[in-house]
Amino acid sequence: MAYLLTAGPIAPHLVPLMDADYVHYYNTTLLGLPALDYTAPFDPTIRDQYLVGSGASAPLQVGSERDIGGIGKNPNVRVYTPPGEKPEGGWPVLVYYHGGGWVLGTLDSSAAMCTQLCIGSKCVVVSVDYRLAPEHVYPAAVEDSWDVLQWVHDKGPEEIGINPNKIAVGGGSAGGHLSAVVAHKSALRSPPIPLVYQLLLVPCTDLSPTTTAYPSRTDYAFAPALPAARMQWFYGLFKAPPEEWEASPILAPKENFAKIAPQFVAVAGLDFLKDEGIAYHKKTLENGGKSELKVYEGVPHNFGSLDRVTAKGKEFIRDAIERLDIAFGQ
Repeated sequence: MAYLLTAGPIAPHLVPLMDADYVHYYNTTLLGLPALDYTAPFDPTIRDQYLVGSGASAPLQVGSERDIGGIGKNPNVRVYTPPGEKPEGGWPVLVYYHGGGWVLGTLDSSAAMCTQLCIGSKCVVVSVDYRLAPEHVYPAAVEDSWDVLQWVHDKGPEEIGINPNKIAVGGGSAGGHLSAVVAHKSALRSPPIPLVYQLLLVPCTDLSPTTTAYPSRTDYAFAPALPAARMQWFYGLFKAPPEEWEASPILAPKENFAKIAPQFVAVAGLDFLKDEGIAYHKKTLENGGKSELKVYEGVPHNFGSLDRVTAKGKEFIRDAIERLDIAFGQ
């Protein structure tokens, strides 16, 4: 098994910068837990430990929950439907892509987030169980993500009762990357898929190895949750060519940024990926697109899934619900 190390203390130079809630959670829950050895051969059993020490709330009870398989190249989805009567025209829908570096994560790992957004924004949430690396390297995750979004638009009204004119996409980390990519693909499709919004939580937008363009890759190379070694491990297993825009959506055609759906880019103040998220937001604005940026100071990469133990995690959930409500016209 690849868990050969134990989680050590937070790097001393980062502690004064960190949110007190997070420091308490780390020191009481994560310190000393098994940790990945990024030099060991990949062992798929590490996925069984992905939720150990989770700081997420328990999933909420929704109106209904249904698993569907066999979409496109066979990704599975979990469909969360809110309680109550379906609105005239169908439910608004969020297609959600979980995080985990394209290597880790499951439908269960995103259940807390998905159920909170389902209940809070009174929308159907379609959670996507895309194929993972290294068994399925790039572009498998992109293909599955796109297949599901097209299925939701084309078949969703009949299959799951959604409104095809009220579709949003969202996800965290690798899921933020996939959301950004399918948003561009939606705008390029003929006819386009008329997305209304994107929730990009701590997105990975540039797979190039540069550190000069993104100082956060150096400043937070030893931050908890996503140290540089972990991100390099993900890159190596995903095997995506960074010069392709579907791997690095910041390289998407400039003219396309004006056509993508409005987006909320949420970045963590102490995250390896912070600066590329900010750069993606700026590039969107510079090329005529609509983007809102919020930096959640004092927290590392995974803060959005820590709503049970940190105030910043709760704040993100509230922010996401508020913005989805506006996008859905609710």
